[in-house]
Amino acid sequence: MHILHVNAAYTPFVGGAEIYARQIAERLVRAGHQATVATTNAAEVEAFWNPRKQRLSAGNTSLKGVQVWRAPIRYLPGAPLSLFVVRRLTVALSHFRLGARFGAALSGLMPWVPTFERMLHALADRFDLVHGINVALERTFIAAYRFAQQHRLPFVATPFVHLGVPGSSYVAQNYTMPQQLRPLRAADAVLVQTERERCALQALGVAPERLHVLGMGVDPQALSGGDKHRFHAHLGLAPEMPVVLFIGMLTKDKGAHHLIAASELLRSSSLLHALVLIGRAADEFEAIWARMPSGIRQHVFRLGPLEETAELKRDALAAADVLALPSRVDSFGIVLLEAWLYAKPVVGARAGGIPDVIAEGKDGLLVEYGDVKGLAEALAYLLRNPPVREALGQAGRAKVLAHHTWEHVFTRLMSIYDEVLRRHGRPSVA
Repeated sequence: MHILHVNAAYTPFVGGAEIYARQIAERLVRAGHQATVATTNAAEVEAFWNPRKQRLSAGNTSLKGVQVWRAPIRYLPGAPLSLFVVRRLTVALSHFRLGARFGAALSGLMPWVPTFERMLHALADRFDLVHGINVALERTFIAAYRFAQQHRLPFVATPFVHLGVPGSSYVAQNYTMPQQLRPLRAADAVLVQTERERCALQALGVAPERLHVLGMGVDPQALSGGDKHRFHAHLGLAPEMPVVLFIGMLTKDKGAHHLIAASELLRSSSLLHALVLIGRAADEFEAIWARMPSGIRQHVFRLGPLEETAELKRDALAAADVLALPSRVDSFGIVLLEAWLYAKPVVGARAGGIPDVIAEGKDGLLVEYGDVKGLAEALAYLLRNPPVREALGQAGRAKVLAHHTWEHVFTRLMSIYDEVLRRHGRPSVA
């Protein structure tokens, strides 16, 4: 069986959708199937709109048995500003009936990959099923859907719809434009991360029988071996110093600056701790960081982006007393699973899919997005109560091992692939 995965980025790009695509593709290969990934040459998220950011070589390569085809991203004159303007215009037009067609046309620039369809069609007649991933970057997602239509192939979608803060359309409007919903409504199966995402897409016209809550996973073996003492020594921390950990893109939407502000509130109340940030910083965060007083910056440890299973990241998870993800742009949050695997409690925002992932009071705590005081209070409560941390962390670990390993996810996915293929009269993946 040969499956085509289409996503706007692929490893070594670090992101939830990219981890998902890699885990599935590599497991298909290990199970004796063929997996091809069609993607772009973006090496980091800002490379989709900023020509000064890192890109990879275009063309074909093989990574752990997965054939990866990368098409080159192009940029409008005046990028990145020109792309920001186009994106805002695309969203605005797409949500108005008279402008929907023009908005859909502008979607072809999100990102602008003019040779993408040509690359796909060069691969034609090789596949049994097409799996489109990440509707936020709809250029490649829509191309995957059209390719499946043209070649009469089953189409499975994993959109990673970010719902944002309840009651606000600020985030969700970027994921629910008509041109994005059309492939989802026509897909043979739509794989969502949480019940909230399922309900939202059903309300937007996706047939309930095509919606499957799949979720995300971790690999316990690959993430094991973290050493708390090695981490403290690496940063020069006293052995008893509490650690608050953040893993993710450093952006306003992820709440990284809210976490720094909450950390300062804790420090002002004499609750000493180390705040550790792991992840690539967006330009917007760097601008905020540059304006922060040096007295604040000296208490924050920025480790930059780390590979999914890097030793330093595993050591940070082992050393953490609590992981915080005060984000409004996560459809699930793999880092929550990673922290739970190390039996660490978590604090997340009541936004996106996070409230469906964290069982409040059982394996973590929830706060409102942007509520710095509430975030500080949640962190303080956990840092001051070791028995509570232990109970929440152990409950999280049990949940991960029971439901959220990649083996669990892959087994459920294969049954969905099998159902779709049978419906199309094609051979099973079994």
